Amino acid sequence: MITRTDTLIRSRWTTGFILLLASFLLSACVSEKVRVVNKTQALQAQEEIPESLLLDVGIRVFDPGIPEDESSWEKENVYPAVRRAESRYVPYTLKDTMQRTAQWGSIWVVPRDSNAVDVSVSGEVLVSDGETLALRVHVVDSTGRLWLEKEYSGAASKYSYNDELKLALDPFQNIYNQIANDMVGARQRLSDKDIESIRTVSSLKFATEFSPDAFETYLARDRKGNLTVNRLPAPDDPMMGRMFQIRDREYMLFDVLDEHYGNFHQSMDGPYENWRKYSYEETIARREVAESATRRKLLGAAAIIGGLIASQNSNSSAASTVSTAAVLGGIAAFKSGMDRAAETRIHEDALKELATSLEAEVKPMVVEVEGNTVELTGSAEAQYEEWRQILQQIYEAETGFTLPPISDEGG
Repeated sequence: MITRTDTLIRSRWTTGFILLLASFLLSACVSEKVRVVNKTQALQAQEEIPESLLLDVGIRVFDPGIPEDESSWEKENVYPAVRRAESRYVPYTLKDTMQRTAQWGSIWVVPRDSNAVDVSVSGEVLVSDGETLALRVHVVDSTGRLWLEKEYSGAASKYSYNDELKLALDPFQNIYNQIANDMVGARQRLSDKDIESIRTVSSLKFATEFSPDAFETYLARDRKGNLTVNRLPAPDDPMMGRMFQIRDREYMLFDVLDEHYGNFHQSMDGPYENWRKYSYEETIARREVAESATRRKLLGAAAIIGGLIASQNSNSSAASTVSTAAVLGGIAAFKSGMDRAAETRIHEDALKELATSLEAEVKPMVVEVEGNTVELTGSAEAQYEEWRQILQQIYEAETGFTLPPISDEGG
């Protein structure tokens, strides 16, 4: 037999449990992020590295990470024109970071992989909204040895966009420093002999690309599938000498393209920084509105359920009045949460407008490349492909050999 006391205890326990659950859910919605500016420092070379141990690096234009499903773009804060611009901006920022460490030979941003470099870096932009940047980075040397396959992410500090502080560093400099440090760590695990072998393999791979019949027997693959030096050409081999000359021309084009990407990076810097600043503010505002809406709806739902349960287990008019008030208050709180959720659309529209504004600024940017005015979107890559065909023609003219068309992928 259930007594009145049992009913009262059950009512209080049930109501208390629901309120406790609501409190737990509400606390789960509140996230506090502690951010610092440039916690990780890029490792600087402590002494001059011998030229024979300096590796040349090619950083390929990143994959912009644009989902195929267009309906997900707005939800994930993906704006195609912005992402395509970032796919060129991010590699150049990484290049600048690495160059300042004095740990490497020449470093270029390149349209695609090339056998003319010792280490190839590629990547993808996973998230970029001013508040968070996430990248996937892949690093491999000319032998095929994997150095790095890792995702990096970081949150910008609010101080990064403070006009009064005027910080010179990129808001996500930590990420670039981490990538640079991981690459230095991977190189330091190699012996001097390994590094010299990488440089030799690079030269022979480039030569094999242009003249496979003459040079393919100089390289072999080990059990892991990595390239090794099978034999070396004679020091005075005239064909190898021509290959070095052609490779020097490739480097000259890299210099031109690198200046091209550098000009774009500089031109984009101001508009892009403004976009990141306001996108940061709108992204945080949208999240705070969404979390506030969720808290109100949870609190309202808990009050409604608690009021209904209490009313079923109460016999006094006073308790019934309190229960009714709890239900009505819960309904009002839930409706308030729904109204608050509708405000997120305001911030979503603001983000879309910011992206549209940036797209309008970066899209028409043009630069001078070898005297030709070209638009950045795709033209640097096309210029590079044309130049590769010119190099092939130079080789054929100097050697008399006719080669098949050079493939679109280096390697």
